[in-house]
Amino acid sequence: MVEDNSENLAFEIFPWNRNFETGIDSIDQQHRTLVEILNRLARHSAASTSEQVCSQVLDELLDYAAFHFEEEERIWRQVFPGCRQLQDHLDSHQLFFARIREFQSSEASQEDILTSLFKYLTRWLAFHILDSDRKMALTAQAVEGGSTLEQAKAFTDNSASILVAGLLDIYGKLSALAIQFIREKSARLRAEEELTRVQQQHIRQALEEQASDYQQQLEFLAYYDPVTGLLNRNGIIRELKKTLALEHPAKGEAALISLDLDNFYDVNARVGEEAADRYLGLLGRRWLDALYPGGALARVSGDEFVVLVQDSEQVHAQLEAMRLTAWQPCDLGGGAVTASFTAGVVLFLHDSANDADTLLRQADQTLFRAKQEARGSWLFLEAGEQRQYRSRQKRLEELQFALHNDQFRLYYQPKVDLCSGELIGLEALIRWQHPQLGLLQPGAFLPAIEHHLIIVDIGEWVIEAALQQMRRWDEQGLRVNVSVNIAALQLLHPAFVSRLQAILARFPDIAAQRLDIEILETATLGDLDKATEVILQCAALGVSFSLDDFGTGYSSLSYLKQLPVQTLKIDQGFVLDSLQNTGNISILRAIIGLSRVFNHNLIAEGVETVRHGEVLIGLGCTVAQGYAIAEPMPAARFAEWQRSWKPHERWRAAGLKC
Repeated sequence: MVEDNSENLAFEIFPWNRNFETGIDSIDQQHRTLVEILNRLARHSAASTSEQVCSQVLDELLDYAAFHFEEEERIWRQVFPGCRQLQDHLDSHQLFFARIREFQSSEASQEDILTSLFKYLTRWLAFHILDSDRKMALTAQAVEGGSTLEQAKAFTDNSASILVAGLLDIYGKLSALAIQFIREKSARLRAEEELTRVQQQHIRQALEEQASDYQQQLEFLAYYDPVTGLLNRNGIIRELKKTLALEHPAKGEAALISLDLDNFYDVNARVGEEAADRYLGLLGRRWLDALYPGGALARVSGDEFVVLVQDSEQVHAQLEAMRLTAWQPCDLGGGAVTASFTAGVVLFLHDSANDADTLLRQADQTLFRAKQEARGSWLFLEAGEQRQYRSRQKRLEELQFALHNDQFRLYYQPKVDLCSGELIGLEALIRWQHPQLGLLQPGAFLPAIEHHLIIVDIGEWVIEAALQQMRRWDEQGLRVNVSVNIAALQLLHPAFVSRLQAILARFPDIAAQRLDIEILETATLGDLDKATEVILQCAALGVSFSLDDFGTGYSSLSYLKQLPVQTLKIDQGFVLDSLQNTGNISILRAIIGLSRVFNHNLIAEGVETVRHGEVLIGLGCTVAQGYAIAEPMPAARFAEWQRSWKPHERWRAAGLKC
């Protein structure tokens, strides 16, 4: 949607309506695709000065229409063999192509052609769906219900007449929008032309101030989006041209990112167009704050944005920053709104031979492919990045397959009191039973997906699998508490609390207090206020939280002060190196002191020798896990380990001395 100071203009030239559904899923999906291409053609015509882009989208519409006609003709031939109604329907398909060719060969002005084209396409598409395909679908359903073909046709004509009659009102509105849409594009072009004229004009000294103000107004109209205040398509092209024309360009590559918000029509439907526009403005300002130095941000159409990044090495970080920002809720008065997006990325040299229009078109085309191949993520056009993406995509597909085909396993490592031998609980650790590579440790596959939403699905599988195992152990008389690891991305997911609540509800016999959640990657938590809110909501369910790998990262103390967790887990690196590095002893002593100050439980990782345990006991930390206690083990081996487990005598003795 585009908005000015006086009115709202929706560039969905053919808004979808449930009344357009025929009841045949394949045909309905193809109709939706036709509508989406038509709406995109309208958006490009409004935002782009390039006639070639519109021609490409129109060619795409024709190609998809040919595919759609072939598919639906196959269906109708089965239902209406040799029927006159079928032949009329087939003839209408050929008339459509003939009419479009007339538009393509017309010598009229571009504005007149587009106005007539959109009037024809909206009217044709409405009647194609309602008066043709929908009637034939209703007729087919009636025949399947036992009516004769003639009875079914008569029934369909009567039942569909109300919808067809109501089409005229819809068509009137759509035609008006089409005309407004074309006029707005012309007005913007005239404003840019007027800006050029004013810049070149020699005006008198007395009019300089007035001309300057006028120029600023025209420049805003020509290069800025009135809804968000960001650059528009002309503005980002201007910035891109500046980058390409630098006399002393930076080394390496720059990047152009075209991105589209996912399912933004749901936000429009939920909060209304005015609030949705307000949200786009707020999101744009937040993204500006997250923009890397030298970058530029533009809104080029309804929910499509373009980002210019001067250093291609910053692309991943820039996109991650924007994604985390979009996930932060925004209260619009009618409820909190968050967003996700899909993006296409083009890398280019600063002195690239490509022009700005070509690069922007390539980014748009990459975005289109990303919507088909990597929705909710991003896709690179550059060859090297493309290979990297394909490799990552292959691993993602393998992990999706593994998740749905029971290839993941949970191993369990005990956490114990070194002095008394008391079992405090078990930590659930994921493994991948790869069909060719064997049992893979988490480090072999989790880093590749730490920024992908599949890690949320895998994290939920871990929680559910751990609760299922706790139920089995309860049935065997082995009551034990279990902790699970979750990524920061999962904790900050908008649906984390509700999904966790749903999982816990499936295990009413397992008290939520027996489940502890260990937060991984605390350095990527970002919004501590949001993380705190989520943890408090989960605590209300009964679940407890631990900070994993405490002591690493630059923000550990701020996390400790703000996050309402119950337990700190000392990073194993400090414990493992404590026998050779006295500095780590000081760090361990400081962490243990902090845990007491803030009244947190404490668990040390990395107890691989008896001596490691003695050092920890001497410092005042008696709860630990590590290979000197037990390696991570399958659930089936836990009962045997528990029967044979007892703490080392030196640990008991060290505990008595403290």
